Amino acid sequence: MNENRDTRLPPHLRDIQREIEGYAREFGLDFYETIFEVLGYDEINMVAAYGGFPNRYPHWRFGMEYEQLSKGYEYGLSKIYEMVINNNPSYAYLLESNMDVDQKLVMAHVYGHVDFFKNNFSFQHTNRKMMDEMANHATRLRRIIDRVGIEPVETFIDRCFSLENLINQHAPHFPPKSREEEVEKPIEVRGFKTEREYMSHFINPKEFLDAERKKLEEARDAKKKFPEKPERDVLLFLIENAPLERWEADVLSVIREEAYYFAPQAQTKIANEGWACVKADTYVFSADGLVPMAEVVARGKRVSDGDSVRRVYDRNIIRDHETISICTRRGLKLTGSNNHRIIDAAGKWVRLDELSMGARIRIGGGAGLWPQRRVALDWKPATRLTQADVADRAGTSVWTIIRAQAGRRTRKDLSAALALYTDEENARTILPAKRKLVAIPEEVNPDLGAFLGYLIGDGHISRVKRQLGLTSADEECVEHFTQLARHLFDVPCIVRWDDGRYRVGLHSETISDFLVDAMSLTHGPSARQKKVPDAILRSPKEVVAPFLRAYFDCDGYAGEAGVILSTSSEVMGEQVQLLLLNFGILSRRRPQKDDCWHIHIQGESAARFLKEIGFGLSRKQKALTDYVYQRQWFKEEKWEDEIVEITHGRADVYDISVEGTHRYAAAGFINHNSYWHSTIMTTRALKDAEII
Repeated sequence: MNENRDTRLPPHLRDIQREIEGYAREFGLDFYETIFEVLGYDEINMVAAYGGFPNRYPHWRFGMEYEQLSKGYEYGLSKIYEMVINNNPSYAYLLESNMDVDQKLVMAHVYGHVDFFKNNFSFQHTNRKMMDEMANHATRLRRIIDRVGIEPVETFIDRCFSLENLINQHAPHFPPKSREEEVEKPIEVRGFKTEREYMSHFINPKEFLDAERKKLEEARDAKKKFPEKPERDVLLFLIENAPLERWEADVLSVIREEAYYFAPQAQTKIANEGWACVKADTYVFSADGLVPMAEVVARGKRVSDGDSVRRVYDRNIIRDHETISICTRRGLKLTGSNNHRIIDAAGKWVRLDELSMGARIRIGGGAGLWPQRRVALDWKPATRLTQADVADRAGTSVWTIIRAQAGRRTRKDLSAALALYTDEENARTILPAKRKLVAIPEEVNPDLGAFLGYLIGDGHISRVKRQLGLTSADEECVEHFTQLARHLFDVPCIVRWDDGRYRVGLHSETISDFLVDAMSLTHGPSARQKKVPDAILRSPKEVVAPFLRAYFDCDGYAGEAGVILSTSSEVMGEQVQLLLLNFGILSRRRPQKDDCWHIHIQGESAARFLKEIGFGLSRKQKALTDYVYQRQWFKEEKWEDEIVEITHGRADVYDISVEGTHRYAAAGFINHNSYWHSTIMTTRALKDAEII
């Protein structure tokens, strides 16, 4: 970093700082003097690699952190918006390339952090001059390196880092225990009792008493524990008792002191930064599609914040937490921790435990965030073992296999191979020579998406009869379905007219296996268990649209009431509603008296459905077109909804922390994990021109 470069705030940012600082004090925040510095992306990555301190001792770990941060920024995977240091005065770093509105947001966020640093109990005993102390540590370790050499010092620091969390995080809040050793009382040896004193020298001679005393001392020493009580502060125990050289003890004391400085930040992560806590099965709009929150926490994703793509930089799981479940009039559902926040219709962030019946909240989707790549498939059909396969595995002839099946004694390896051959599952598998070869798609493309839509809507899969098919009264659907089957799998369909409808059959166990095993489709009577295939939820827009179009062709209505989808599966209805949100389509999901669910689309959203998805069936497409264009105007749709149900419970909740805006879109809601910067910005600091 260029030490001669002026990193002070320019005049216009200084004015913004005074404005935000004034708002923060009006809200009652109490913070140290905060010094902002403006750094370029390379400089801020360098400071971030050092943990926010510009002067640290040399170690390869800091270089590794810098490389990771730099590549993340260059490839568009991550971006540091702000850093703030617990110090008095507090130091905060702004990224030079940020727009002024971003700098406002960051400053408001920083003042919330500094208020927390100053007033939270966990930070009460931290070193408030740590900026200077870190520089002192760097000087101490550099002197040791000059004297001992970089190699042994760096190796020892590596070992210290593996133990740096082994401290007593609560020790600073209690007076130090006295380490003075108690004076041991001398051991008194009584010897054998005697009624006559003159006989004691003969019964208890000095040699005997000395030997007994030695035994008792050894027994007492053996009972002593080292340490006498468990020591939580392992680093301090090593400093005081391990056979370390002076420079090693000095290095370890530096690592320990810095560990105690950073410990409160880990202890108060949820309170300080905030968490977005929802159940594991909550669907999140991510760059990999509509995925459950548990996967976002496990693997880390880029998610939509309702406006743009943001990186998830931290995550956590809180077990058995108090939860609140809400349901809106449109049928959107969310279960989160009682302190989880969503945005209401007025643009304010509100906790779930502050919501009441009739409260209006804002809803949202992924803002058009779709995966960029199609889902790849590597499914292969199961093959049946033949007698020749068994013979090859056992290293023998087919005739030996036949004799073994007749009951003659065989070798152990032959018996094992025969067991696989006679297995019931293997017996059910059709021989390769008898199974017609079919083509299997290598990716989930638009044609496969449409085929799955038809099959889930009006199709069936029978594992017993080893067939699948479609039942429909619409000739257009039948023609399109048969064309897709031949194009995708190179298999002809059998079509017959039966009592007012067409019945289409595909007799291929391989295709059935593919659809059930690779696409997770249900088979047999399972209308209430149907759901959108996971591969569709993770597919680009070009695949999801044909899937929905085919599905609505089967189970959808178009007419004077707009568009209505009917499904027996509650899960299917929830998933379709969320997929529609990502197209910018609002819908209403309601249960019916016949135990079915209707997903109802009207007004502007019906027009958007016509543009983005539409129907494949001519009659339904015409009905929807008439509905849209035979009206002079539609009532303006508001992306907000009313709470109609609130229930309480307990569950594991999954948390993420989102870069920059600290919010993300999931389950149809805009979820947040920070408070003060949003309050300051939305109520005071934002200007009309800065609101999109």
